[in-house]
Amino acid sequence: MARVQGGLGSTSSMVRLNSVEYKPISARDILVELKDTSELMVDLAYSAALFHSQALAEVVMELESHVDDLIYFLEMDLMLAARNAEDAEALVGLSKVGTSVDTISNAAADIALLVLKDVGIHPIVRDAFRRVEERVVRAVVKPGSSIVGKRVGELDPWVEVIAVRRDGRWIIYPEDGEVVEAGDVLIARGAPEEVGELVELAERRPEVAPTVEIPSKHFQAIADKLVELKDTSEFMVDLAYSSLLLNSRELAEEVMRLEDYVDDLHQEFELLVLSSGFSPADAKNFLGLIRLGVVTEEIADAAAEIAEVVLRGLKPHPVIRLVIRESEERVTRVQVSKNSKLVGVRLREARIPEETGMWILAIRRGKRLIRPKPDTRIKAGDILIACGYAEGEAELKALASPTGG
Repeated sequence: MARVQGGLGSTSSMVRLNSVEYKPISARDILVELKDTSELMVDLAYSAALFHSQALAEVVMELESHVDDLIYFLEMDLMLAARNAEDAEALVGLSKVGTSVDTISNAAADIALLVLKDVGIHPIVRDAFRRVEERVVRAVVKPGSSIVGKRVGELDPWVEVIAVRRDGRWIIYPEDGEVVEAGDVLIARGAPEEVGELVELAERRPEVAPTVEIPSKHFQAIADKLVELKDTSEFMVDLAYSSLLLNSRELAEEVMRLEDYVDDLHQEFELLVLSSGFSPADAKNFLGLIRLGVVTEEIADAAAEIAEVVLRGLKPHPVIRLVIRESEERVTRVQVSKNSKLVGVRLREARIPEETGMWILAIRRGKRLIRPKPDTRIKAGDILIACGYAEGEAELKALASPTGG
C-alpha cells in the first residue's frame, strides 16, 4: 500500500499537539493519518521497550496525545454527518475503526510507560533482541552533519526514515524527496549496523556498542516468542487496515485466523516467563515481560475488531471508498511454482511492484503467514497475497507460475 505523508506537518491536517478545539478536517484525512500514526506508534513502542529507549518512549506518548485529538475530530465529523438512520448505519463501521485505533494507540502508550516507569524486560532477553534483523533508532541531526541537505530516500547507509520531527511538528512516513535539515529528529528503521552508522553521521559521535550477554536457551525461547508476538501483532494491524481499505473479506479472514494464533502464542509465552524461576530481585523485569505480552494481545484484538467491520458486511462508507482511491484495486493470491524465476530471490530484488504493479501484503508458507520484508526470500510453494490494479494480476500470475504449475 502506498504510504501517505501526514503528521502534524501535512497541509491537509495541521493540528496542534494537545489541542482539543474542533477544526474542520475531513474524515478521509483523519482516517489516513490515524492509520499511519497508529502503525508508527506500535513500531516505536516495541522498539522503546526492547532497547529500553526513553527517547522513543517519549515520542510514543507525544503521538498518543495527537491520536486522541484525531479521534475527537473524527467523532465530531461523524456526528455532523449523520442526518438519518441510513447515514448512521453507514457510519457505524467508521466509528468502530476509530475505537479500535484508539485501543491500538493506548496499547502502544502502555508499552512506552513500561520504559518511562523503568519497568523493563529482562536484560538478557533484551540482549537477545539485539540480534534481530531490524532496529528502530532516534537520531538528532546536528549542524554540520554530512546528511544535512540530503534526501531521506538517498541516505547512505540506506535506512527507512519512518518519521521526522521538525519545528514542533511530525512528518509521518516522509516522501523520499524530503530534505534533511539541521535540528531534525529522525526516526529510522534498518539493520543494526546501518542505523548505528546513521546515528553516528547525524549526531557526529560514535555509537557505543552495547555489551551483549549470550542468553540461555530458556531466555532465548522467551525472546523468540516475544519477537513472534511483536511481528504478528504488527502484521495484523497492517492486514486489518488493508482489509478495510480494500474491502477484502479474504484479508479480514486472515486477520481473524491470526488472532487465534496470537492467543495460543501468548499463552505459550506466559508459561515460558512464569517457568523461569526468577528471583524477587528480578520480579520487576519479569513483570515488564508479562505486561508486554498482554499489551501485544490487546493490539492483536484491536486489529481483529477492524477486520470485523469487513466481515460483518457493513456497507463501506463513502469516506472509506475515497481512501481506497478512485481506481479499483483487488486482492489476489498466486502460488509460486518450482520453475518460477522468483524462487530463491529476495523481495527487493524481485521488483514485483515495478514489474506488475502489485504489492505483496503477505506470504503464506505452509501454515505460517509471513510479513514480507525486503530481504525475505521467496520459496517454491509460497502463496503470495498481493493487492494492486486489475491489469497487474495476470502479470503476477505469469511471473509466479509461468506454466500454470
